[in-house]
Amino acid sequence: MKRYLAFDIGASSGRAIVGTLDNNKLSLNEIYRFTNSAVKIGKSYFWNLLRIYTEIIEGMKRYVKRYGKSIDGIGIDTWGVDFVLLDKNDELVGLSHHYRDNRTKGMLNQMFRKVSKEEIFNITGIQFMEINTSTQLFSMIHSQSPQLSISKSFLMIPDYLNYLLTGIKHSEYTIATTSQLINVQTQNWSEALIKKLGLDRNLFKEIVYPGTILGRIRKYIANNVGLEKDTYLIAPACHDSASAVAAIPVNHNEYERGEWAYLSAGTWSVLGVELDNPLINKKSLEFNITNEGGVENTIRLLKNVTGLWLIQECKKIWEKEMSDLRWEDIVFKASETEPFQSFINPDDPQFHNPSNMVHSIQEYCEKTNQYIPKDIGEISRTIFESLAFRYRQIIEIVESLLRKKIKILFVIGGGSSNHLLNQFIADSLNITIKVGPVEATAVGNILLQAKALNNEIRLEKIREIVKNSFPIKDFFPKNNNRWNIEYKNYLNYTK
Repeated sequence: MKRYLAFDIGASSGRAIVGTLDNNKLSLNEIYRFTNSAVKIGKSYFWNLLRIYTEIIEGMKRYVKRYGKSIDGIGIDTWGVDFVLLDKNDELVGLSHHYRDNRTKGMLNQMFRKVSKEEIFNITGIQFMEINTSTQLFSMIHSQSPQLSISKSFLMIPDYLNYLLTGIKHSEYTIATTSQLINVQTQNWSEALIKKLGLDRNLFKEIVYPGTILGRIRKYIANNVGLEKDTYLIAPACHDSASAVAAIPVNHNEYERGEWAYLSAGTWSVLGVELDNPLINKKSLEFNITNEGGVENTIRLLKNVTGLWLIQECKKIWEKEMSDLRWEDIVFKASETEPFQSFINPDDPQFHNPSNMVHSIQEYCEKTNQYIPKDIGEISRTIFESLAFRYRQIIEIVESLLRKKIKILFVIGGGSSNHLLNQFIADSLNITIKVGPVEATAVGNILLQAKALNNEIRLEKIREIVKNSFPIKDFFPKNNNRWNIEYKNYLNYTK
C-alpha cells in the first residue's frame, strides 16, 4: 500500500487530497480545503502566493495528524500561465499578477509587431490569449518594468511552490507549455522566441517531466509539520488540466487517439483530444487551437473556454441577497426554466472580468436583440445551454482539423457534478457522455506520483486504475432535433 498527498490548487479553491493506492485501486480522502481568489490592489489583480504556501503547510500538518509522519510522495498542481520572478537572492521581485489583470489589454497586437503571430504559433503551437505568460511578460517589457532588470529566475506558480518546499528550481514541462515560450518540437524553452521578445534566456530553468522526483522537502519544513525528513516532493503534471487528462478513464483498446475527447469542467472549460504529435498548420492557427504538453510525450490539442467562471461570478451576486444559495438550488431553478430563451458567447471579452456578471449577461442579450434573462433560473439556464453549444462548436472545429468523428466525450472535474449541464452536453453533441471522476486532477496528480516511484505504471495503467477505482456515469442524448434547430440560433446570436 502506498500513500500520497496531492495539492490541487485552482483559481477559486485549493484542496489537500490523500490518495491510497492498494492492489491497483485508488481511494481518496480530502483532508483540507481552502479558498483562493484574486486580490485587488488599486486597479490591479494579484495572487496571494504566500497565503497559498501557508495553506499547503497546514495541509501537511493535517495529514500528519491523521496519518502520521510517513508518506510516499507529495505533489502540487495549479492553473496555468501565471508566474513569479525572483532576484539574485531568490526573493520575489514583485507580486504575482492574476491572469485577469488588465495589464495585457491590447498587448497581443503590440507583441505581433515584434514577432509575427505565425512565427510564434509555428514555434509553440499555443493559442493566443491576452492572459498568456508570453503576453504578460511582453507587457512588462512594453511598460519598461524595472522588475525584469533585477530578475534572475522565472518560475511558473507550481514551480515556485515546489521551490519554496525544496529549495530546488525546475520548470515542469506541462505547466511550462502554457507559457507560450516552449518549442513544441524540442520540448524545451525556445531561445529564438525568448530572444526576439526581448527576454533573458538565463531566467528560464531546466525542464523536468511529469512523474519526476524533484527532491526532499526542506528539513525545517519537515520538522515544522511533523513529516519524515526524507519525504519526497514529486512533480506530477503540474498543470492541473494535464493531470486531469492523465486520469481520463478511456479504454485504449476501444478508442484510438483522436476518436475520444475530454472536457475538464471547472472555472475554465478545457475541451480537446489527446494526440501523439502537435497539429500546427494554417487551419489550427485560424481556429486558435492550442497544443499543450501532456504525459508521456502526448499532446493535448484543445481549446480553453470560459467555463463555470460565468455562473460562479453570478452566484457571488445572488448570494448578496440569498446567503444560503446552494449550487443545487441554481441547477434546479435552471431545470424548471423554459429552454432556449437567449444565448451568449461564453468567450466574449465582456465576460473576462466584469464588475457584475449578471448585468454583463443581460447587456449582451439586450445588445443582440434577444430576450433578457431576469432571474436565477433564466440566467443560469442561458449559461448552461450556451456552454453546451460552445462545446459543440469546438468539437466541430476539432473534427474538421483531424478529419475524424469524435465518438465519445469524457467529462471530468468539479463541473462534472452538474448533471443538468451534462445532459445538455450530450443533447448538444449527440454523443454519449461519460462523467467522472470529479476529482480527476487530484487522481492524475497522485497516480503520476506513483509513476515516479514505479516504472511499471504507465499512462495506460493509470487509466486502468481510474476505471477500477471510481464510478463512471453515462449520459445519452435525448432531444437532439430541438438542439440542432437551436444551435443555428446560437450561432446567429454569437457571431
